[in-house]
Amino acid sequence: MRRLTAAAGIAVALLALTACRSNPNVAAYVGNTTFTEEQVTQLIDEVEKIPNIDPQAVPDRYQVVQMLVLDEVCKRAAADLKATLPPVQTQPGQPALAGVQQSLQNCRENLPVKGVQPTPAELREVYDNGVAVGAINATDPANSFDKVAPQLAQSGELGDALAKRNVLKDTAEAMNVSVNPRYRPMNFAVLSFNQGPALSLGLGQPADAVEDAVVPADPAAQPQPQQ
Repeated sequence: MRRLTAAAGIAVALLALTACRSNPNVAAYVGNTTFTEEQVTQLIDEVEKIPNIDPQAVPDRYQVVQMLVLDEVCKRAAADLKATLPPVQTQPGQPALAGVQQSLQNCRENLPVKGVQPTPAELREVYDNGVAVGAINATDPANSFDKVAPQLAQSGELGDALAKRNVLKDTAEAMNVSVNPRYRPMNFAVLSFNQGPALSLGLGQPADAVEDAVVPADPAAQPQPQQ
């Protein structure tokens, strides 16, 4: 079994758009903050204008909405926990999205949580994910769930990731976070094996769960699922 490593972000649960929060020009609502589709476009445009930027380094709309929402929710969670976050320091001329990325990273690393003991269901979740991505060879008797589960249970990284997932999920629900159907479904890795996600949290409802909002036709803006 390969060692678990913390992923580059923290997952958070997003609620579906409700009838009163379903403007198709809004990418997401996070408490009293609204992120519009125009804002998402502007953030991406700034990145694309960087001289000699590698096209593969330009985030898609899906990734930008994720970052905006996660950053806002994480900062709220940190405030509720009375945590002091490091100041965001960006270089002159850097796009605004670079500041969002650093803010989220700072928050992720400094969110004060106390690791929790994984439940049997959570251990099974991580084990099954490990098998799915090829990090755990389930055909080897030495890697049976009964033998691997105790090792997973002792992982401080897993306990911390579970604690952060719980805190951010509760915060998102308290903030009545809503995401535009065009960005659903989302899955964000909280903890990863080298080969893929070990512990994830779904962002938003399944794509067909709530369709109250009329999504404008814009094939170029359709996001691709990210791991």
